[in-house]
Amino acid sequence: MSNSLFELISDNIRADGMLPADFRLPSGASGLLGDVRLVDGAMDGMYLYHNMSSASDVSALTEVIKEASEHDFDSAEYDLNDYFSDPKARMLPLVDELEKWVNEHLENIDGEALFEFAANIIIKTSNSECLKFALTVFEMMDTDDNDAVKDVVSTLALSDEFTLFSIFVAETWKDSTDAILNFAKHTRGWGRIHCVEHIDATSGRIKDWLFHEGVNNTVGSAYSARTVAEKINLAKVFTNPDFNNDDYLLARPIMDGLLNEGTVQGISSMDNRTEIISGFLDKSENCRHTPETLETLLNLRDYLSSNIFSESGRLTEKLDHILDSDSIKDYVKLLLTEKKGFRLARRLGLSCSNEILEAMQEDFNTHASLVDILPKDDDTLSRLLAIYRDKLPLDMMASGPKDNLGIGDEYRPYHQLSFLVQNLSDSAGEGEDFIVASLACPVNANRQMAISTLEEWLKDDYEPSTAIKNAVWRLKEQEPSEEIRSLLDKLEI
Repeated sequence: MSNSLFELISDNIRADGMLPADFRLPSGASGLLGDVRLVDGAMDGMYLYHNMSSASDVSALTEVIKEASEHDFDSAEYDLNDYFSDPKARMLPLVDELEKWVNEHLENIDGEALFEFAANIIIKTSNSECLKFALTVFEMMDTDDNDAVKDVVSTLALSDEFTLFSIFVAETWKDSTDAILNFAKHTRGWGRIHCVEHIDATSGRIKDWLFHEGVNNTVGSAYSARTVAEKINLAKVFTNPDFNNDDYLLARPIMDGLLNEGTVQGISSMDNRTEIISGFLDKSENCRHTPETLETLLNLRDYLSSNIFSESGRLTEKLDHILDSDSIKDYVKLLLTEKKGFRLARRLGLSCSNEILEAMQEDFNTHASLVDILPKDDDTLSRLLAIYRDKLPLDMMASGPKDNLGIGDEYRPYHQLSFLVQNLSDSAGEGEDFIVASLACPVNANRQMAISTLEEWLKDDYEPSTAIKNAVWRLKEQEPSEEIRSLLDKLEI
């Protein structure tokens, strides 16, 4: 089996011209953040969108270019592999500086030899950063008439790890817009994000694709929402007299991405945010709604409540009028009868405690997580705890502490118990039996959450029962995790 990344990608292309949805480069080829393996393309994406720092010294790579120009391919390949053997070494931060150096030393570079070297690296390397170096070399050369290069670059573009560098090459071609659009249509993750950022949206065909697909990626719509909104002129789209329900459903994820500013700059950074929001609200008054469109309207309400700007008051009044309409309330009530829309109902201020508890009793696994939106009045809490006692095998779960992370679907009851205990933190003394059981669970998170909740209870002058005291003392004798033992030592019981 070949170690070549190019061959690996080539061998996995499906009949539709895409890689399988679960395709990943070999471990280590796409980068690590601590001990966490990232999805393909994530390291370069984070460098671009989250201002991650990186080295900028290109001297090692200029030496590679010098050696390749002298036809000393063995030395050049050795030095290239040696430089990028360091997992912290990344090509993307070095591109501009390397290209600047090349432009200043063109008279000393043998272009044909460097091309041959880069082509050889692309075909044989198993190091993703070495491959990106080779693509950077291609970017600095005239490859527009080289169909073999175009085929190789288009193949590499299918992998989210290499789409950005393939775009750099494609931008030098006469048909760059079509090439990048093709890349976009055949990628799902970071690759599509980069395509959206780089594509030249001068035609109606490109704008139409951006409207339909531009924010649809597996990373997050926020990364492309502003770019799409600007390239298609979203505010103007809302004024189109032919705008219909289907268009409204397409506009919604763009709006949702614009409102999600925890990741990147969104609607707040746009000069025409008032026009965009107003246009979306105009269409929201008459278009057909779905749970997703209501979720976006509620996200917009949250945004307006925490961002004051010219016209924000008027927009808030308009939005409140929409959300308070009988049509929307009736629609959400219909969802409740179908055991859906509980979180929407709560965000709209509709009472649905009985409906939630009934749904939880009927299908516990599906609805157990709704515990966090239930009020904590005595009657509701009493009914909730009764359901959990009925559905969770607490005696069996309290089998004794182990150093267990609880990964896997078989640990679902333990996660459900942990979530309940977490949501009892402001209800001192309620559900002590769940705390006792949690302190004896084999899964670390259950014991940690029980300790955390007890700490909150103690702040409310809670007096521990004998059962709680015994459970804590027993755990102090048996706890296998050093981290949890440290938490227990601080617990004043």
